[in-house]
Amino acid sequence: MNLKTNFKYYFFTKAVSNIVAALILISIVLASYIIASHKIHYLAGLRSSSIVEAYDVRARKIGTLFSIVDVFVNESETHILIYSYGFEKFKIKTIISDNSTSDFIVRNTLTEQITESIEKGLYEIIVSNIPNSRLVLITDKGDFYEIKIKNWY
Repeated sequence: MNLKTNFKYYFFTKAVSNIVAALILISIVLASYIIASHKIHYLAGLRSSSIVEAYDVRARKIGTLFSIVDVFVNESETHILIYSYGFEKFKIKTIISDNSTSDFIVRNTLTEQITESIEKGLYEIIVSNIPNSRLVLITDKGDFYEIKIKNWY
């Protein structure tokens, strides 16, 4: 009887401990898999949203494309001729001249009327002072365009 009770004791304690150990290992592996899969899905979603966001920013910038045709200066003003060829209207919100904001007006060269929004066509931006080195145009969409004046006159 003594051998039989020792056998039952040895069998059940070793079997239970093996099963418990296996369950613990399985739960650790599953928990690690769940945590890792959530992190991977989160990072993949973050990356795909940043790619979509980058494409949106690029499409917006393509919509507001313009070229500088000429820059000339008279006694107290700087005149910038731009040709807008983008497909979206935009406004110039601020012009920074040598690290300070400048007063300006935007005029359509065909109609000779002062306007706020720039569409396709030729426009003249008249800045009320003469910068020493550069002008920075900031649009209402948050885009920055730098014009180095020394290269123009």
